[in-house]
Amino acid sequence: MLSALAFSLFTAQAPPSPACDAVWEAKVVDAGTGVGVPNAVIELLPVDAKQPVVVRTGDEGSSRVGDLCHGTMRVVVTKAEHARLERQVELVDPVTVTTLGIEALHEHHSESVERVVIVHDDRPTTMLTSEHISGAELAQTRGVGLADTLEKVSGVTALGGTAGGMAKPMIRGQVGRRNLIVFDGIRHEGQKWGIDHAPEVDPYAAGRITVIKGAATTRFGPDAIGGAVLVDPRPLLRSPGVGGEVSSVGSSNALGGGGAARIDHAPLRLKGFAWRAEANIARHRAVLTPDYPLDNTGALTWNAGGRAGYLSEPFDIEVGYRVMRLRAGICSCLRLSSPEEFTEGLERSRPIGAEFYTPDFEIERAFQDVWHHLAMARARVELGQAGELHAIYAYQFNDRKEFDVVRESITGPQLTFGLGTHTGGLRYEQPSVPLGREWALVGTIGANVSHQRNDFEAATTLIPDYQQWSGGVFAVERFVHERVELEVGGRYEGLDRTAQLAERDYLGQYAGGRLEDEVCERTDDRGARCTEVFHTPSATAGVLVRPIARAPEFSVRLELNSSARTPAIDEQFMNGAAPSFPILGLGDSRLGIERTWGGTTTAQYAGDWLLVEASGYANYIDDYINFTPEPQEGQCAPLTCTTRGPLPVFAFKAVDALFAGAELRVDLRMPELPFEVSGNAAWVRARDLTGNGFVSLVPPDRYTLAGRYLWPDSKVSARGYLELNGTFVARQRRYDPEADFAAPPPGYVLLGAGAGVEFPGKQHLMRLSLRGSNLLNQRYRDYTSLLRYFVDKPGWALTLRFSIEWSAPLGDRA
Repeated sequence: MLSALAFSLFTAQAPPSPACDAVWEAKVVDAGTGVGVPNAVIELLPVDAKQPVVVRTGDEGSSRVGDLCHGTMRVVVTKAEHARLERQVELVDPVTVTTLGIEALHEHHSESVERVVIVHDDRPTTMLTSEHISGAELAQTRGVGLADTLEKVSGVTALGGTAGGMAKPMIRGQVGRRNLIVFDGIRHEGQKWGIDHAPEVDPYAAGRITVIKGAATTRFGPDAIGGAVLVDPRPLLRSPGVGGEVSSVGSSNALGGGGAARIDHAPLRLKGFAWRAEANIARHRAVLTPDYPLDNTGALTWNAGGRAGYLSEPFDIEVGYRVMRLRAGICSCLRLSSPEEFTEGLERSRPIGAEFYTPDFEIERAFQDVWHHLAMARARVELGQAGELHAIYAYQFNDRKEFDVVRESITGPQLTFGLGTHTGGLRYEQPSVPLGREWALVGTIGANVSHQRNDFEAATTLIPDYQQWSGGVFAVERFVHERVELEVGGRYEGLDRTAQLAERDYLGQYAGGRLEDEVCERTDDRGARCTEVFHTPSATAGVLVRPIARAPEFSVRLELNSSARTPAIDEQFMNGAAPSFPILGLGDSRLGIERTWGGTTTAQYAGDWLLVEASGYANYIDDYINFTPEPQEGQCAPLTCTTRGPLPVFAFKAVDALFAGAELRVDLRMPELPFEVSGNAAWVRARDLTGNGFVSLVPPDRYTLAGRYLWPDSKVSARGYLELNGTFVARQRRYDPEADFAAPPPGYVLLGAGAGVEFPGKQHLMRLSLRGSNLLNQRYRDYTSLLRYFVDKPGWALTLRFSIEWSAPLGDRA
């Protein structure tokens, strides 16, 4: 294997003669759908060549080869899960363009596209505005968290936490509880109340990440009222073969690195059986700002998982298990000895005591220790002419422990959380039903049920013990025409929640007037049991039009929705603080259902060399649950005095709100020139209509621009590039000065750069890249990060990535 690898990388042909100046542009597409097939291997034997030239297609299925001699050449195309294709291509003109269609081995292997009628996965329908990250673009993000991976998507920013690199994705100004993360078709469940509680999702496991922007409640439930993130792992092998990937990443800030490995195998003698094993680990020291380190922000993370399945045309069965471990320090800068220290720190460029901060690998108190377990089983059954039936069951257990700064004699955690979640789902995919000569009807009907139980142990109050049942049913129907698509959908979701408040918790919330007497009854231990039932119906309607027959690349979409969301447990009953949550949070059990009435319009042109997409949206939200700062009066003003020291106070309040915004995305690859330009912009406006003010923690205007030079492919390398990019984030000027502890930070500009190259072989692909961020070492703070009250964001950083991906068929396909 190593000798073959070295041979393919370093063996070169003699330079072509001056007459060999032909260029061949190929696009490999799925023969059934017309969708470009990325990462397909093209082996061509040019005229008078002694060795074949091997290239791989890009994310859109395209590839370009130059310096070829005119005449006839033989072409072989191979791709996992697709039939092998051989053909001859005549090179007559200076530039020859060829489309190569390869057949999927089974119908359900085909990629879903806008006009595909049969869809066998959880990807969004055409009515939903979405973007995806996959292939080389996803490989360039390895080693960073999920929120940072998604920041390159227009309209997505990160809600920064209190530990190095920890953040949550924000979609169109909506955070946490309003954005659902779906991993491998399973709703991710964790302790979502903490701003610093990054999703326990392993980006290394993703083969494709899709961001749905806007309400996706009809398909995914109330938690997707702001948007959804679909993290789809690579499918198991469906034909005999072996494959895998080994990768490594190293970073200068935070200094550290990690590695990952994956192996896939489908045995030749066990037809239909396939399995996968994968693992990764990362270790980093404390983050450095331009002027000082962020003390105690080192982190250790590792993930491991495996799955196995029997895959066939009539049915599939898969089982799997994954575990994630995170041990992350919490910045020492968050501990305050007095309110004066907080006020003075807002006016200083460096936090008080920064001269004692150290950039160590050691993780000291305070820190968080998290285990997340996921076990799942799924099945797909083909019903012949009647469609397909999908079933899934999953169990997740989130084990979180938080360690505060205490006496040395105390060794255990100060807060312990155990969250167990059972989920089950059933989905029926209808077959395509012709309606006349030009229309077809397709649809999906589904149901889900979930049971969740949370156990909390601590000497203080924060989140009560609770258990809840939820269930829902949904239906989505689409009328599909070549130039018009109509979609309607509806969903009903119900939830029954019982929270068990201890005596101290009950008395504190009752005295604050934050408990609903009608739903809470006293218990024998002098606490209270609070039970509520919520009903949340939702509906959507949309239309997609391709108005110009000669330009099917241009489309316009309109989507209208009425969505409802149940208040989360923390929004109702939060009463306290935690090491990873350095504020005093106050819930209100009187909060009810949050109802959104909204619409989105999107215009898109997706040509061969130009992609332009513009979206505009508006959402009126009745009883929007706003998490807003509340400056206090008294001895510790503007903070409040607690046993953990002075803390800022944030409270959940229901207001009527109006969210509106727009996004613009442009990708340009200049014809006949080795340059690419891409850019995006996002604007969000949010008004508190009840108080005639502004909604807090809404991201400011954001603009990104990148340019790439694509150097020519050679005999051993392909898709090489040099990139320069910049990000401008404006100052948030739409805020209420009297309702925050500090004015929003100034706007800033970040400069980045990168370089990368691929080394394709017949059965392997090597990737190497180097990227730099904040290269001007700019001091800045993010308005959407709690750390803005205390310290700056990280300074300059370089990240080096290297990976080898391989695949080899077994048996007759070898």
